[in-house]
Amino acid sequence: MENKQKDPLNQSLWGKFYQMVITWIVYFLFRPKVEWVDRSVKKQLKGKPAVFVFNHTHHFDGAFTGAVLGRYKPYVLVNKNWYEKKGVGTMIGWCRCFPIDLGGADAGWYSTAEEIIHRNGSLIIFPEGGIAREGKIEKFKPGAALVCASTGACVVPMAIYGGYHMVFGRRQRLLVGTPIESSCPDNMRHSQYAKQLMKQAEDETKRLYGILEQKYGKTDTYTESYAPAEQ
Repeated sequence: MENKQKDPLNQSLWGKFYQMVITWIVYFLFRPKVEWVDRSVKKQLKGKPAVFVFNHTHHFDGAFTGAVLGRYKPYVLVNKNWYEKKGVGTMIGWCRCFPIDLGGADAGWYSTAEEIIHRNGSLIIFPEGGIAREGKIEKFKPGAALVCASTGACVVPMAIYGGYHMVFGRRQRLLVGTPIESSCPDNMRHSQYAKQLMKQAEDETKRLYGILEQKYGKTDTYTESYAPAEQ
């Protein structure tokens, strides 16, 4: 039976407290380090409608990205299957989250996402649709960019790097790329434009991950390497 969720746009006082606790736990356990290709983007994104997209490496990704990007108060789009899990679905519902099914016919998430963007909010989406299990970054699904095509919100590619080593070991890192501005031509369908946006975001996310891989070394997250070839 599907777990009924409260309106994600009206987070309760308890939900805000719970999210603050999650943020504290993330910083304590994983000691995150956020890096920027262009540090001016850090201020540019404040109050700007945006869709943050990432490679998906672990179940912790949603909590991690929501915490380290907390200054933008992003809403995390979570696979709807998690909402159907007893207990887990309830806790997810306390946070700024709502369900999405990128591979299905249910587009109920779209109206919520569009409303958030119209309020100059931001979204966190993992366009692969699930954790990469084939040793590589999977193809980004275009559904994640539909809201950008219709609203003009920018896409901000980011790369998650690290193995979520708790307390000790390497810090978990996030590299933020340059926003990809969105402006769908009048003679193009939103779905077609969304494919172009996600292909560009996918390529950039791989490039960003390669930068981190070259800088800090290869991990066991992927068998495939994204580090730039040596000249």
